[in-house]
Amino acid sequence: MTGPGVAVDPIAWDPPFDWSCLFGRAGRVEVELGSGKGMFLKEAARRNSETNYLGVERAGRYYQTALERLTRADATNVRLLRADGLGVLARWVAPHSISCLHVYFPDPWPKKRHHKRRIFRPALLALALRALAPAGEFRVATDHAAYAEVIRDLFADESRFMPCPWGSDDAERLPTNYALKWERAGRPLWWARYHC
Repeated sequence: MTGPGVAVDPIAWDPPFDWSCLFGRAGRVEVELGSGKGMFLKEAARRNSETNYLGVERAGRYYQTALERLTRADATNVRLLRADGLGVLARWVAPHSISCLHVYFPDPWPKKRHHKRRIFRPALLALALRALAPAGEFRVATDHAAYAEVIRDLFADESRFMPCPWGSDDAERLPTNYALKWERAGRPLWWARYHC
């Protein structure tokens, strides 16, 4: 890692991450899988300066955009890792060490032959339950109605997650590039929160 608000070099660390060392301070840790261009991380870091955020993005072009955005914003409470989200939860996140997991507008892979590529599957929920601290929270959003139903069913099948309200005017619904894009296009968005 070359400085605050920039990339995490996994070669420089032994898994799992020691959050206090990674961020240079103690504090609550939240993880976003699929950080895209980093809009959520930038705004969350600005609003919640006492919280530490780890963003995970696999796509190189989005990762680079997020890295530049967060560096310009001097987001010292954010670290960004280019990696696969499930792999990070399995290898780099210690059990019961994060307070919130965010997954916003994941690729719905709508064609049946591509469903195996979806991030939302039982393995994700199992890894989330392992990573989240007691009373931790999982937040999700999608613009794809059929995928929203799949996600709802997955959570319904896992009794350790309980839905909690997330009103349409909730200030914690922070912007993402996709949320703004789909709202402008008039698409309905589905947001959900679950506690464990």
